[in-house]
Formats: sequence, structure tokens, C-alpha cells
Amino acid sequence: MTDDFRRAANTLLHESADDPWAWLTPSVYESARLVADAPWLGGHAERLRHLCRTVTADGTWGQDGFAFNATLSATEALLAVAGRREPADEAIERGRARAVADQGLRTLRDWLAPGGRYAAGPPATISVELIVPMLVDRINARLLAAGEPELPMPAGCATERLAAIRADAAAGRELPADIWHAWEIATPVESAHPYAGSVSCSAAGTAGWLRSAPEAESPAGRFLEELQRYGNGLVPVAAPIDYFEHAWMLNTFVWHGVPHDCPERILDRLEPELGPYGIAGGRDLTVDGDDTAAVVNALLCHGRPAGLDGLLTYWSEDHFQIYPGESIASPATNGHTVSLLHRYLAERPEQGERYGPVLRRNTEWLLDQQRADGSWFDFWHVSPYYATVCAVEALSAVEGERAESAVRRARRWVLDTRHSGGGWGVRWVTMEETAYAALILRGSTETGVTEALAAAEPVLRDGVVDAGITPLWLVKDYFAPIRVVAAAVLAARKAIVTG
Repeated sequence: MTDDFRRAANTLLHESADDPWAWLTPSVYESARLVADAPWLGGHAERLRHLCRTVTADGTWGQDGFAFNATLSATEALLAVAGRREPADEAIERGRARAVADQGLRTLRDWLAPGGRYAAGPPATISVELIVPMLVDRINARLLAAGEPELPMPAGCATERLAAIRADAAAGRELPADIWHAWEIATPVESAHPYAGSVSCSAAGTAGWLRSAPEAESPAGRFLEELQRYGNGLVPVAAPIDYFEHAWMLNTFVWHGVPHDCPERILDRLEPELGPYGIAGGRDLTVDGDDTAAVVNALLCHGRPAGLDGLLTYWSEDHFQIYPGESIASPATNGHTVSLLHRYLAERPEQGERYGPVLRRNTEWLLDQQRADGSWFDFWHVSPYYATVCAVEALSAVEGERAESAVRRARRWVLDTRHSGGGWGVRWVTMEETAYAALILRGSTETGVTEALAAAEPVLRDGVVDAGITPLWLVKDYFAPIRVVAAAVLAARKAIVTG
């Protein structure tokens, strides 16, 4: 049985080592931006057909509760196609784009009407306060030209800031770092940009910066062509984020005792990228505290040297930030840092004077973030099961009654929130959330754990199938990192089978 888990883990790791992008679910939001802004790009016909065939009967794209950004982006893109005469748009029957766009418009009008589902504000995703007014403005410009009623602007949109960013971009002034990933909001104005390849790993941002078909030698053009070919025309929310994929998988296997043999080329890829301020989730992304903690831990656990100086640049009195100056702290990130610091000091007790106070304050902060029901929640993921598993992984190694009590409360919350048919999920049962729940319960002898894990086993039995995976992670759009989820499912299956 152990050999089976090792083979499965090694297969995932070797696939990841061979993949320069990381395997993510395709994004309707990003793919639709390419339809709207880059009809010259290879794969346009497939993206256009995809938008037309994946609209649901109720005029949305995506799953219920996760569909706002995708529906807004797809509707705007199809309105753009309906109003132009690009040869590439002839992949679908003339009039089809407008007919499908009208389905989306009807739903958007219902959502944004007074008292509608999103009139008080769209779901919280990265740069949503800028992306939504950009798309609503673009839709309304087309509706106004056709003499049709405009969409109302939802509450919470930073329309004044969007106007200021566009003015700065038009004047060639440097834009704030927090919007590089959403460069598409600054189009159609002219602006210089310092990156040579992708714009912060975003297909939409890169196409928005290019604005038109690039020269053959353009690195940005090559990035888009290679990325769309990788996805057969469709693109993910971010790419490449291979460093993120490598580190999350390796740490899942280490934390939960899944036997594996890490390919040296993964470590060779990560080690030289770890700089004085840490590492990003992929090249062309901004370095951050979360990826830094995960990569440092992965390297150290696999015999590669890695210091903590880069990570400490994100320390803020009692917790680690993902980005300096962030307004919302991440419990999941600090679960990762507590785990790393605890392991680091266990193996290097001579560093206790330097890092011991940081670990103690970081642990107290993480404990303080536990919610009344026993869970933790994190902005970067829809489900509290993700933040909770990160916290429990860290606190399970911490001695003391407060940490032990926090873990017990988390496990009780998991037991109390199981669906009647087995499995876990905040909206419905998902394989990913069920895996996290099983990992939270791992090693517990509390009453009900054995029964709960037995009921969860059928949910996890067949492993991850990407077509049925629920996108629970957040950036500009909802997505799922498929191999990262598969690693968690594998670890949970091992926990159920072997304890």
C-alpha cells in the first residue's frame, strides 16, 4: 500500500517537474479578455466557441456563487465580437455572439438591479473594485451606442481610482504594484511597461498592455502564444505559477507523511530563485511571504540550504504579511510560517534566541485568529477548510494547552459540519474540502472521527478529475490548482487508509 502512495505522489511530482506552467482550471474571465482584446492571437476560434457553448441555461458562466466575474467578462467579450467585423470572429455564425451576450445581459441586469444579488457589491476577488467598473463601463459604452439601457454600477466599485489609474497610465506614470496583475483595467490608453515577457503572469493583463498584434519577436506575444497553445486556446487565471505548485505539493506530502522522491530538477528550479526578498509563485510575479515560506520549507525538507532572512522581510510585529502593507492578513500564510519556524528551530536549536520570539508571537497571533466555531478563514480561498487545515498542521506540533485546545475545537467543527451523506463543503460536498477535513481529523481519537473518515472515503476514492473540480481559490477569478488539490486528496486517502 505504501508503494502505491509513493508511486502516485511521484507521478504528480514528475508531471509538475515537466510542466513549466502549472496545471490550473481554465478561466472564463481571462479567456474572454483575450476574445475581446486579442482576436489576432492563436486559439481565438476555440475561445469564442467555448464562450458560446458553455453559457448555462440561466445566462451565466461558471458554477453558482462563483460566476459573477466570468459572466461579466464573457458578456462584454461577446458584445465586442457582435459589434466588430474581425475575420477571426467568423468562427461562429453571425448573430450568435449577440444572442449569447443577451443571455448574459439579462442575468447581469437581474443581479445588479436594486435589491439584486450583487447590487450591494460583487464577490470579493483580487482587484474586483477596479475590474468590475472597467467591464461595466465597456458594456455600457456598447449599449449606449445601440440606444439600449445601461447596466447599473454595483456598490463598492472604485470608479474614481480607476479613472486616476487610467490617467496615470496615459501620462506614462508608474502604476501602483497592486494592479500589475490586472493591467487590462488601464486599456485602451497608451502606457509603457517594464516587463519583457508576461505582465505579472496574466494573459488578460498582457493582452491589454499589447493592445494589438505584436511584432514577431515580441516576448509578450510569444508568452501569449505559448500559453494559449498549452491550454488548446483557453488560458488560466495566472501562468506560470510552477513554483507555487511545486512547493504546495511537496509540503503537503511532508506534513502528512506521504512517501515521495522529489525530482532534483524541481529543487534546482526553486533554489536559485530564492532571493533576498524571497520568491514568487512564478516568474514575473511579485515576490511574497506565502510562497517564500512554502518554498523555504520545501527546500529545507529536501536537503537544500535555505535561510530565513528573505521571509523575515514580511514580519510585522506579530505575524507575517503576504505583501508589505497589506490590509488583510492571511491565517493560511501564518500557518505555513509557524510550521516552518517550528521545524527550523527543532532542527537548529542554536537559532532559538534569534527566531524563538518570532515563533512564539506568530503562534499567538495564529491562535487569536481562530473563529468562535473553531475554524479559520482566509481571503485567498473560498473555503474555511483550507485555512483551518493550514492552522491545524502548524498547531499540531506546538506544545501547550492553548494550541491543543485550538486543534480540538477545529476538529469538533469539522465533525459538526459534515454533510449527511458524507464529505464536506461550504456550499456542497467537494473533493478538495473533504480532503482538508480528513487531514484536519488525521491522528484524532475523538468520538466520531473513524465513522466520519469512513464516510468520506468514497468522495476521495477516485482521485481528482479536473472536469468536475470546484474552483475554490481566489485571484481575479475563481480557480483550482489541479495538482495541488490532487496532492491533498492523495494525502487524505493515505490518512484514511493508514492512519
